[in-house]
Formats: sequence, C-alpha cells, structure tokens
Amino acid sequence: MKKIAYILIALLMAAGCEDKPTPDTPVTPPDKPETPVDPPVKEETLAEKIAGEWHCVVSDIDADIYLALMSDNTFELYQKVGEGSHRLYRGSWSMNETSRTLSGRYNDGTEWGSSYETAVSEDKNSMTLVPKAATTKEEHVYRREAVPASVKEGCVVVVKSTGCGMPVL
Repeated sequence: MKKIAYILIALLMAAGCEDKPTPDTPVTPPDKPETPVDPPVKEETLAEKIAGEWHCVVSDIDADIYLALMSDNTFELYQKVGEGSHRLYRGSWSMNETSRTLSGRYNDGTEWGSSYETAVSEDKNSMTLVPKAATTKEEHVYRREAVPASVKEGCVVVVKSTGCGMPVL
C-alpha cells in the first residue's frame, strides 16, 4: 500500500512540473504583438493645394489682384485696375484634377473668361495659372498671401461681372 501511495505522489508531482526544453529542443518565442500599421498617407489633391488666399505677383495685366479660393469651392476676387478701390467679385470654382484645369463662374452666372492650366510649387506657396483660351500663353503667378484687411474693408462689391470694370479671370 505504501508503494501505491508513493507512486500516486510521484505521479502528482510529475503532472505539476513544467516541461523544460532540452538544449536540443528549439525554443519557440511567445507570439509577438502585432505592430500597428500606419494608414496609407492620402495624397493631397490639387484642389486642396490651391485652397487659400493668393496675391498675383506676375501678370501681363497692370493690376493689383488677390484671389481667395475657399475649400467649399467658392471664391472672392479682389482686383484694382488703375486708381480707386479694389473691386470684389464672388462666385464658385472647380478643379479638373486630371487635366489640372481651374475654372469658375461668377455669382451672376457668367463664366470666367478662360479656364486655367494650374501648377503649384512643391512648397505650395506659389501657383501659376495659364489661360487655356488665350492665343498666347501668358502666365499669371500668384504667391500665397492673405488678403489684407485694408483691401477687404475698402473694396467695392460688384454684383454683375459684365460691363465696366471686367474681372481679370
């Protein structure tokens, strides 16, 4: 009977022991936690790049021009040709991402005089517009710059885009 008791105790002790790998047995590492995968970076569209306020610094037109392209696809065009105050024209704009073409329509329903092939510098601080309807390919270069408060406060709001003081776009 003592033998049976010793055997039972030995079996219980053996059952409670952990198998330890021998030097010849490969050790399996515990499962590694999955490293989080960063979501793919969404490339910014051309429309997103041009949204903002711009000041025309190079043009064949002798004028002071500010263009605010809002992210809701509306725009405000402030232009001063000659003496007097800036004139404010409003409307909506759209961008064809494939052809890189910017076009717009004033609030009175009049289309811009041309659509524009659009390019933006790598640092997104310079935008070049080349009219597609023009026989010559003059470039209008804009620098990212806020429309000054003095221009906004002193401008004349134009409701009809045709007639005297036509807008440059």
